[in-house]
Amino acid sequence: MNYAKSILWYDLETFGLNPRVDRIAQAALIRTDLQLNIIEEPVLLYCRLTDDYLPNPESCIVTGLTPQEVNEKGIREYDFIKKINDMFLVPGTVAAGFNNVNFDDECIRSTLYRNLFDPFEREYKEGRSRWDIMNLVRATKDLRPDGIDFSAVNPDTGFTSFKLTDITRVNHIEQEGAHDALVDVRATIDVARLIRDKQPKLFNYAFSHRFKNEVWAVLDPIRHQAILHTSAAYVSERGNTHPVLPLMANKERGNEIYCFDLTFPIPETLEGIEDLREAGIIRIMANKCPFVAPMSVMNESCEKRLGFTRSEVEEKAEKIRRSHRYLFDLREALNVKKDYEAESDADYTIYDRFMSEADKAKLKEISRLQPQDKLKAGEYNFEDEKYHKLLWRMVARNWPESMNGKEKVQWRNFCASRLINPPSKYARPLELYLRECREHMDSIETNAKDKLIYKALYDYGIDLEKRILA
Repeated sequence: MNYAKSILWYDLETFGLNPRVDRIAQAALIRTDLQLNIIEEPVLLYCRLTDDYLPNPESCIVTGLTPQEVNEKGIREYDFIKKINDMFLVPGTVAAGFNNVNFDDECIRSTLYRNLFDPFEREYKEGRSRWDIMNLVRATKDLRPDGIDFSAVNPDTGFTSFKLTDITRVNHIEQEGAHDALVDVRATIDVARLIRDKQPKLFNYAFSHRFKNEVWAVLDPIRHQAILHTSAAYVSERGNTHPVLPLMANKERGNEIYCFDLTFPIPETLEGIEDLREAGIIRIMANKCPFVAPMSVMNESCEKRLGFTRSEVEEKAEKIRRSHRYLFDLREALNVKKDYEAESDADYTIYDRFMSEADKAKLKEISRLQPQDKLKAGEYNFEDEKYHKLLWRMVARNWPESMNGKEKVQWRNFCASRLINPPSKYARPLELYLRECREHMDSIETNAKDKLIYKALYDYGIDLEKRILA
């Protein structure tokens, strides 16, 4: 059932590309009603950096944001994520964006987790949900493109570009200042309006199928009916939509449905196959807003664009159901890997186990305390020991002034360890960070604008070195 009351469109600019390791630099949020009319003043926030983290220089070149600018305009991370979370927690809110489910949502989850908020509550309680329009844009191009220009080409692939900047450009949607979060949010809303106005049935279908239960109803691994799936994984000159046959649900991980890509030849056996994708087996995550649709949406125009007909698909699906039943039992072949690489540091272990109700209650109680009193709550006996570490780090990062002399020395030592030998391979040590910035500053291949950003990053690193390591 659709309990949606408003859509909160949002976008993040970050200091790196790993949601668990890197920090958010900027966030923009605009709330619309379900007709996509703006109903609240836009919100633009910056998040200050802490002394235990170094930004990824390449990301700063893309966004143009430097630590100095963000620290000048920003607020502490706890206040930053609380303001955002309070907007997400409004009952009936649909949190939406452009490729937000795979990246922005993960950054929000990690930041909530790092600051001892429930990382998932905003996504499902009190009629709340989330939505991602990126695959709707791809599906519009493949299934119902009339009225929308998809002529932009991705130079890396030679195929249609689905970058927000390219879509807005060819459709004459203003996006001056791309990679500024507020500009990107406005552009995302405009692209959503364009699809809604030109292809309202497709838009409404995608919006109503943002829930995993609706996705399950289409996939239905019990009935084994061929359906259409749109994904970047299928990128080709034909488009991004393939016919797939749902095979089985993964009982160990309830949101995963395994399907057979019907554009592949039927394998004679699954024995000895190490990479299931090479055998045509794909995984769809029902809780990540995939675009799936029944074969009935196919018409002659779709068949010409996509290079397969509905009758061919149905015939192949029936052949599998009749003569290749082994495909429906993948238990022997499945060697499921995690969506994320294992990390041991408490900051990064958001998915190792879910927060217990007892720990949630303790952390909510601590959240009501003044900063100087939070660490005095150390006698709390958390069921998961990592929350003792996270509590100390949260206070140190957000309210270092509330710590006593010994605690401040411990915090400085912690930051020094992070800068010299970061616990994740996705984080640069200070020595490498400074060398890379220096090399780019000296290179004749680096343009003047980028040199200024690298100079700011270098100066930031030198300042950290003096304050933390001297």
